[in-house]
Amino acid sequence: MWILAIIGMGVLTGVGQLALAGFPGDTATIMHTLLLHQFVVTHGIVAAIGFFINVVTPEATAKKLGWATSLWQIKYGFQQLGLGVIGIMAIWFQGNFWAAALVTLYIYGLSGLWTHSLEVVRKRRETGRTDWVEIGNIVFDVIYHVVLTWMSLLIPGVWSLS
Repeated sequence: MWILAIIGMGVLTGVGQLALAGFPGDTATIMHTLLLHQFVVTHGIVAAIGFFINVVTPEATAKKLGWATSLWQIKYGFQQLGLGVIGIMAIWFQGNFWAAALVTLYIYGLSGLWTHSLEVVRKRRETGRTDWVEIGNIVFDVIYHVVLTWMSLLIPGVWSLS
């Protein structure tokens, strides 16, 4: 899965920043740095790729997926770009902004859960087989969002009501 490489890049850049800072000992600083790199690096790259494949080359992308090209693809590409912009803005806006960014990612994740689930059902109906790649996407999506949430709960001020 290509997404693992992109998430890994976010982890590596975060660990690199922590190494340059001498690996601070407090959990909040470590989680803050790692989560920031997920927002900026991981979601920034996903946004750039999603925008390119859905807006710049929609026909090739639709053909590869076995779908019809549609204007919805363009809307989806811009939505991915918006998530990336939110991720990059997390450099300057923190605290509750990060909670809002996470909620936006949760909603985006729900769209993935929905569509991957529909694909599992469709492929099972058409072929009689379970598509374990789609199942893997669903499981991974849930785990990734749980980890991001856990990280955010260890950072003071992300989920504060003030």
